[in-house]
Amino acid sequence: MKGFVACAVTAMVAAARQPLKRPLQLALSFDEEIGCVGVRHLLRRLEGTLPAPYLCIVGEPTLMRIGVGHKGKAAYRAVCCGQAGHSGLAPRFINAVHMASDLVASLRDVQRELAETGPREEGYGVPYTTVHVGTIRGGRALNIVPDECELGFEIRNVSQDQPEQILARILSRLAERTKQDAVHPEAPAPDIQMVNSYPSLNTAEDAPAVGLLASLLPPGTPRTKVDYGSEGGLFKQSWNETPVLICGPGSIEVAHKADEYVELSQIDACDRMLQGLVDFLCQ
Repeated sequence: MKGFVACAVTAMVAAARQPLKRPLQLALSFDEEIGCVGVRHLLRRLEGTLPAPYLCIVGEPTLMRIGVGHKGKAAYRAVCCGQAGHSGLAPRFINAVHMASDLVASLRDVQRELAETGPREEGYGVPYTTVHVGTIRGGRALNIVPDECELGFEIRNVSQDQPEQILARILSRLAERTKQDAVHPEAPAPDIQMVNSYPSLNTAEDAPAVGLLASLLPPGTPRTKVDYGSEGGLFKQSWNETPVLICGPGSIEVAHKADEYVELSQIDACDRMLQGLVDFLCQ
């Protein structure tokens, strides 16, 4: 959704005609959807050239609520290698798809543990760390034992969890399964590579900057934690002393769908909030 960009550009044009006493910066990035790629180049360019901002607002859709947090994410590609052979002699060979299935089962074991006993952060639709397999590809024909299978999975972690620790638990479970395999206990471990990652965001609700943003919005505007990732965690990582908030027009419920939209009332509300911000910067 690009509604916030339109509102922000409008606010910048208005701010250019007013006597600002504090600076206003607009940063635009690219390829956020595939792992917050573009903002990393931006942050490297900004490092050491600007003082840390008083407040950073990421304009993802929150229905103009104040977003104070999101989970971190680590995405992985796992390649399981086996041995090709005729399926009539299948037990003689290591089946890569079976190995991938063991990995999936290990992921699901850890997910159950996280749901039952893992750290919880209220405010999310799912208040604990999640593990998810999104893709799996393997095999060439039904009568050939597959020698390779690739799967993609992710960990979306609450701030108290670390993805590398979750991955270690998954691999420990997988090693137990492999050891119990009476046919091929020597099966090699999958090659797992991190594809991309970004850190979680967890801004204190009593931070002064939260109060500032609340003062620019209607009374009683709720604080929330969003169930998607954003560049906010990377901004916070780069500018540790800067509070980062997520606030923008539109709903994530209609994002990534045909005919996604932002209601005009949401654009109006965003325009009012940003005009209030410009007025604050003139004081």
